[in-house]
Amino acid sequence: MEENTIRSAARAFSLLETLAERGEMGVTELSVAVCLNKTTVFRQIGALISMGNVKKNAETDKYRLTFKLLELAGNLLTQIDMRMIARPHLVNLAATSGETVHLVQRDGAHIVYIDKVEPTVNSVRMVSRVGYRQPVYCTAVGKVILADLSDQEIEEVWNVSSIHSLTEHTIVDFDQFMIEIHEIRRRGYALDREENEIGVCCIAVSLNQYTGIANHAISVSFPKSRITSERIEITANALLDIKSKL
Repeated sequence: MEENTIRSAARAFSLLETLAERGEMGVTELSVAVCLNKTTVFRQIGALISMGNVKKNAETDKYRLTFKLLELAGNLLTQIDMRMIARPHLVNLAATSGETVHLVQRDGAHIVYIDKVEPTVNSVRMVSRVGYRQPVYCTAVGKVILADLSDQEIEEVWNVSSIHSLTEHTIVDFDQFMIEIHEIRRRGYALDREENEIGVCCIAVSLNQYTGIANHAISVSFPKSRITSERIEITANALLDIKSKL
């Protein structure tokens, strides 16, 4: 079964690569180009069409790639570029704050950690890791990204999220959540007061891309015992300064 799956995936990628290199092609042309029989090519093309990667030209009966792969590549490049650009700031902030710093990217109703820097001493041990996913509604990074959206867009994200209490501090009422969003907009940064993980508090700011849409955010995580009003103010100002530079 695994061997068949690998073979099928290899055939699909071969078709994608051929269409990318040569442009629009028919089943017979593709069959010759990738050395597969027409029935197999037709079946694979059907699967690629269903996934939105390939489209049929009704006038020529030939197939071409859609822009989906370009979109995926663009998303990957954006992620890599943001990591490269933000990395020095993350390292410096972790060193000066003595706390763990994260860079995340929004993925629908979730955020994904794409970088993490821990100081050499005193950092709080967290469950987060690169590639780790969390809901947007219960994290400082998620909330600050949502705050850049319209109220209607936020409600749409809320409605497709599985809202439940991760801790006793998690906000699970939409009206209360929107009060929190308006406060984030007012001050420019978000706080997580043990809403996602007991004993851990976070401060976060969003990062605007060239499109003007915030898909990334940076946060600093503190153990509850080390967070004070003064540290919140100092850290928030440092984060806002990074935001102004990126």
